[in-house]
Amino acid sequence: MILCAALRQSWANCDSGGVLVSVRQLYELFPDLMPTITQETAARIGDYYQLLSVTPDRTNQQIVASYMRRARKKLIENRKKGKAPPDKDEYWRLLDAGFVLRMARLRLSHDLMGAYQWLVSEGVIKGDGTWDLTDAFKKEQQSTQTLQKIEPIVPEPKPADEKPKLPRIIELLQITQIIGPEEVRAMEAQMALAPEVSVERLVLDSGYVTRQEMNSMKLAEMLLDEGKINIAQFQVAMYDERSSGIRMAESLQARGWLAVDITPPSN
Repeated sequence: MILCAALRQSWANCDSGGVLVSVRQLYELFPDLMPTITQETAARIGDYYQLLSVTPDRTNQQIVASYMRRARKKLIENRKKGKAPPDKDEYWRLLDAGFVLRMARLRLSHDLMGAYQWLVSEGVIKGDGTWDLTDAFKKEQQSTQTLQKIEPIVPEPKPADEKPKLPRIIELLQITQIIGPEEVRAMEAQMALAPEVSVERLVLDSGYVTRQEMNSMKLAEMLLDEGKINIAQFQVAMYDERSSGIRMAESLQARGWLAVDITPPSN
């Protein structure tokens, strides 16, 4: 994604203005990946890039290679010292870094929070849980005139009467509590930015459901529209699928809520 690459390149180059613009845009698109930052959560934000001795602009393959080297080195060092297993907390943090930075959404979440903390350390934003710029950075911005109109604005939910009706798939994801208000805001922002991309594609790319679960959601949409099942039955059957692996259609049939000749759509 272009915005992710821009954020990581700016971060690697210590370009505070570029980081600020990129973080703002990404946060508006993915508010679900950046929880509210408090003093307590800020203290727990770590820089996994630094831990793995890589810069934020490194590729996934480079990150994996660095992680493997660091993990192997740690095991060898501890073996020489007669320690087996290695220091638990330190080694687990290394494992966390390798796992998080290899997963696209986890890495982006890490980047948003890490970049926010970096902007605080650079004196760009105040670090009080808001996106307010420091007075010093505002003065610098005005004097250089290189960063115009980048005051971060945290997107606020619109009143219900101003919102367009959500796609049915999004409503079903909410009903089953697979996504919450933050994820809905993220989907609305992404749909506005890329109206040519199908909602189904956006949901799958966001990792909220698997392809199999998406097929079940589409089947549920059809069954609900035809009046063959109700919302409560759908919620129970979808819970069965996500918790025990039983397909939603099979759960509905096993519970006697759906005729046995109904099958999920194929890929």
